[in-house]
Formats: sequence, structure tokens, C-alpha cells
Amino acid sequence: MKVAIIRKKYTFHGGAESFSGSFIEKLANDGHEMHVFAIKWQADGTHKNIYFHQVPAVTFNSFLRDLSFAISSYFILKKQRNYFDIIQTHDKTMYQDIYRAGDGCHIEWLRQRWKRTGLLGKLSIVLNPYHWLILDLEHKIFIRHRYKKIIAISEMVKRNIIDNYSVPASDIEVIYNGVDTEKFHPGNREKYRDEIRRKHGLAENDFVALFMGSGFERKGVGALIEAVKGMEGPVKVLVVGKGKHPPVPNIIFCGPQKDNYKYYAAADIFVFPTIYEPFGNVHLEALASGLPVITTKNSGAAEIIKDGAHGYVIPEPEDVRTIAEKIRFFMTNRDKLESMSANARQLAEEFTFEKHIEKIQALYERILDERGNPSP
Repeated sequence: MKVAIIRKKYTFHGGAESFSGSFIEKLANDGHEMHVFAIKWQADGTHKNIYFHQVPAVTFNSFLRDLSFAISSYFILKKQRNYFDIIQTHDKTMYQDIYRAGDGCHIEWLRQRWKRTGLLGKLSIVLNPYHWLILDLEHKIFIRHRYKKIIAISEMVKRNIIDNYSVPASDIEVIYNGVDTEKFHPGNREKYRDEIRRKHGLAENDFVALFMGSGFERKGVGALIEAVKGMEGPVKVLVVGKGKHPPVPNIIFCGPQKDNYKYYAAADIFVFPTIYEPFGNVHLEALASGLPVITTKNSGAAEIIKDGAHGYVIPEPEDVRTIAEKIRFFMTNRDKLESMSANARQLAEEFTFEKHIEKIQALYERILDERGNPSP
């Protein structure tokens, strides 16, 4: 099968970007001819079944980048339509068979942000042309039906699309993300725990909460910082990801890390008090690494996490008192921490990349059958 994947960037950091890379490689390993259409990419090596195509774009700022990328990819893929069996986009573009809503609904993110900001913040939303561009692209995809099928990565995202754009439920397939359960494994603790802790000046008896993700405002770094301020005991927080924040006691900002699996091994729990997260691969990575997860109901991953079994789901990210209480609970209940760690790993094994790829391939075959083309 010849598959075109559209994604602006193919890089190692960022949940969506790294997911796209793993997804493409898995399909290529299964023998599919994978063509990546991107502005730029970082590839560790060459794969005989992966081909990169540069999409011309004006990268002066995010507005021009996303606009020019959407226009350029439209003409490029439309011209090559007959070559590909499936055209799938992981970005907001205008020519595709499958739109994977990995970034959720921009209008829903703006709604959540609007509720949590003052007058100046609201003005910045209204006056920012980038938001209007993304909303327009979203409108074109959903209202003008520029897809054959939509992949929602959680039931929450499916509801967001239906509620905001009246898309028929039958057009949307919910396929949760997959995780590499060999790369992210509790066994990594023996290999990397001491290495990462020494690297960042952490003691063996420090209780370490991990946050991983870029885009600190949306993903709740501020709420996590507020939760641990003034907490007693040897609690430390590792923040892995791209973002800016002034120095804070007990909070270690590590920047993006290519070997992110080592950081899960160094932590005791994973905390992700997000304002809006369609699903978040980091949730599955943490669970697969044996870390109980504290997140919010504003994350699609909350759909699979059972309170008291795999971690805790906080109603709102602003509830910093409850976030602090749950962190303290794990600090003082080691037996419960260990049992939830085992439960976390068991849950992650239901969401392997292999199972994810099987569902994707089944969707491809249904689309080809509907089109009247036999699957290669």
C-alpha cells in the first residue's frame, strides 16, 4: 500500500511529532510504502520504505507557515492523487482521505483558555490572526467535508468535533494512540534511574514527580508548580519539554530530551494537570513505564484512567490543592504506589502500537473497499 502522511515537522520532541515518526516507521516495517510530506524532518537513518518530500512553505512566522503549508500540500497531493492509495494528514490541511485530529479541536482549546484568562488574554486571542487561520482551516475540513474519514484520538475529541461542527458521528473513528511497551518499561528503572537522578542532582530518597510536554500553558505546568509550592518533604519535579519559565525551587526544567524514556525511569509518578489535551502520548508512556498518572478531565487520556487504580483524575487544573493532596498520598503510601504502578503497566499493555496499527490498517482497507480499489 502506498501511503502519504502530511505533517509539518518530523522531529524527535513533541508528543504529536514523535508519534507520527513511530507510526510511519511501524507501517514501513510492515511493508507499506510511506511518503512523508513535511517542511523539515529529523531522521536517524534511512528506511527503504520511507520517502521524504519537502513541502515549500514560508516559515517566517506560524501564520505564514501553516497557511503556506496547507496551500502547498493541497496542490502537491492533489496532483499525485492517483499514485497514493491513502492520503492521511496529521495537520490541518485541505486535501486528504483521512484527517487525524491529533491536535483536537482548536476552537475547544480556545474556549478553555478563554475561561481562564483576563481581558488582556481575551484580546490577545481575538486579535491574533493565527487563531482565525486555524479556525478557518478547521471549518474547511469539517464543514466542507474535506475527508473520507476522521480519526479522533479520544471520545472527548469526537464529542468536541460533533458539538462544534455538527459532523455525523459515523464519519469519526475513535482510535486511541499506541505506545511502545518495550521502549517504555518499568525495567528501565534499574538501567537509568540513578543516571538521570545524578545528572540533575537528585537524591535516591527524593520523591520525583515528572511532567513531560511542550506548551507549558496548555499542559498545566503552572498548576503543577503551584501544587508543590510549600510542600514538605523531599519532593522534586522534573519538567521535560520545550517552554519558558522562571526558576522555581524544587522544579528542574530539563528542556526537550530525545531519550525521554530514561526520565520516566527516574520518576515516581507522572503529573499532567492540563487545560486541554486531546489524549497525550505521554500518558501512555508513563503508564507503560509503571508510573501512576495524575491528570485532569480535560485530557482524553482520562477516559482510560480509573481513579485509585491507575492514578487520579482531577476535575479542573486549577484545583491545585487536590493535585498536592494526591502527590502527598503517593509520597506517604508506598504500598499503594507500588500496586498502582503494576496496574499502570497492565493498562498500557492494552494500548500497544501493534494494536493501534492493526486498527489503522483495517480503516485503510475499509476506505479502499468503499472506493472500489482492492488493498495491495
